[in-house]
Amino acid sequence: MAPSLEMQSTPMMATLKKEHGPQCRCSDPISNSEELRKHQQSFYKFTSRPLGEILQELGLLSADQLTRALREQSVSHKRLGEILVDQGVLNRDAVLRGLCERFGVPYVNLRQFDVDPKAVAVVPGHFARKHMVMPVLLDSDRLLVAVTDPSDTELINMLRFITGKVLEFCIASSEDIAYAISSYYGGQEMQSALDDLAVFSSDEPFHLDADSEEVLGTERPVVQLVQSVISDAMARRASDIHIRPRESVVELYFRVDGVMQHIRSFNKKLLPAVVSRIKIVGNMDISEHRLPQDGRSRIHYLDKTVDLRLSIIPMIHGESVVIRLLDTQFALKSLEGLGFDGRDAEELRHLLTRNNGIFLVTGPTGSGKSTTLYTALDHIRSTNVNVITVEDPVEYHVDGISQIQVNHDTGYSFARALRHILRHDPDVIMVGEIRDEETAKMAVESALTGHLVLSTLHTNDAATTVTRLTEIGVEPYLVNSSLIGVLAQRLVRCNCVHCLAEEAIDPSVRKLLGVAEDEVFYKGRGCDLCHNTGVSGRMAVYELLVMTPLLRGLLSQQVSADAIAEQAVRDGMTPLTQSALKVARSRKIPLSEVYRVRL
Repeated sequence: MAPSLEMQSTPMMATLKKEHGPQCRCSDPISNSEELRKHQQSFYKFTSRPLGEILQELGLLSADQLTRALREQSVSHKRLGEILVDQGVLNRDAVLRGLCERFGVPYVNLRQFDVDPKAVAVVPGHFARKHMVMPVLLDSDRLLVAVTDPSDTELINMLRFITGKVLEFCIASSEDIAYAISSYYGGQEMQSALDDLAVFSSDEPFHLDADSEEVLGTERPVVQLVQSVISDAMARRASDIHIRPRESVVELYFRVDGVMQHIRSFNKKLLPAVVSRIKIVGNMDISEHRLPQDGRSRIHYLDKTVDLRLSIIPMIHGESVVIRLLDTQFALKSLEGLGFDGRDAEELRHLLTRNNGIFLVTGPTGSGKSTTLYTALDHIRSTNVNVITVEDPVEYHVDGISQIQVNHDTGYSFARALRHILRHDPDVIMVGEIRDEETAKMAVESALTGHLVLSTLHTNDAATTVTRLTEIGVEPYLVNSSLIGVLAQRLVRCNCVHCLAEEAIDPSVRKLLGVAEDEVFYKGRGCDLCHNTGVSGRMAVYELLVMTPLLRGLLSQQVSADAIAEQAVRDGMTPLTQSALKVARSRKIPLSEVYRVRL
């Protein structure tokens, strides 16, 4: 159910309001049950004032912004809150605060809230996931439920029928509700699937049908279990799901911000059913247990479309599963938002306005190369040019850009796609990766014939990238005339700002990085808001090499990568290690991250 951002008054609102007392004021979200109970003892009332008027009164919206939004609403007939979010005037959090004012209900932070287990038991997990509701408190026959839309009459009626309780509501963001469902319902669904599995005796034959929605006979709980694992991973912003069989149990891990997080363990009896369901999702052979298999699928969750890349490999204790989650809707950011500072961001923009040449982004797998390239493409896209990409796979779907998927089974490689792209009148070409001599030569040829080519290469630093092109087989004079710049980057884990503490640093690390003994650095120690990891998101640290006349002169002499790096630094390049050290001194990352990504 898509969450609504503006509601109309309905008769059901009688459950939300009291007749006397002051109107609710939403400041900071309520984050614990004791505070919420005190809040519930006060008396509040529903107001019929429009949401726009309330947002203006809260100082979140200007009169001009409201007028523009109302003008669009008269044409599109969308809810005002949705329009304000789409226009970038407000974020969803601000709109939810306005709704709290309107309905006189509290705004709750579920990531820190001590949810009542008795309340969780009242609402089935599959219902909570489908309708994005989270029960938080149960006092006698009164159930308090967190929702995004407290005026949804149909949902309220279903909840009342299922629970048999007197309902009261609070508002929370859809992301917080999804996170709470992931935290409180996971174990319940594991047990449900295990109980259902016990219905079948070990010697009773069963049939596996890849066309059905079932895995083992009528085993719906296993289907729900797999769905819940994937949705939980998305709610936690995981990039990968790991299902690892051990001798007696199966371990479930999520990779979040590059860190492996142990989520839970479950009974090994569930492994064959879970793996079979995942094989069905990925269109794999469910009867094959001896050979590795790869598959792919796509799911929709929380208004997002996510591509799944599935890998199953037989291990000594059973089949191991890894699922890569690729959010196809690119979250557009500015170059500064990715971590590029003012001078380098400006230099990068200058490179992207060139009408010919090759610009390369380099780094290991998982260093954010694709995200940087798509941010660059979004900057280019605004200049009304024909942009064509060829990728394996297409990680992000961007409107206004022509995207091609490589297919090795049919022989449709990067080089072959490039050959056809040149006849398609492109201005800018993005090649997912330069892997071989043929692709490299085609990219150089494209750059020399008046196209801006963006691509990636697997090297450690910017200077090595320059020499790697010649090692692949491209003539030095062609590299000299086509290459315009190289960006070498790594992703570092950012500190959680809510739990910063002074970092303990080994003296040998200080000596290696050239840091004074009395210099203080900080690290997140772990709290509820960062799932006790001390990490909150990631950012890029980098070195940007721009080809200058002096560098081109060195390249024509076929000098070493070290000589190229030294000249690049003299020309103004900040080495990656120094770039990371600068970020650590601003408290954004710990020094241990600088040590990890140093060159």
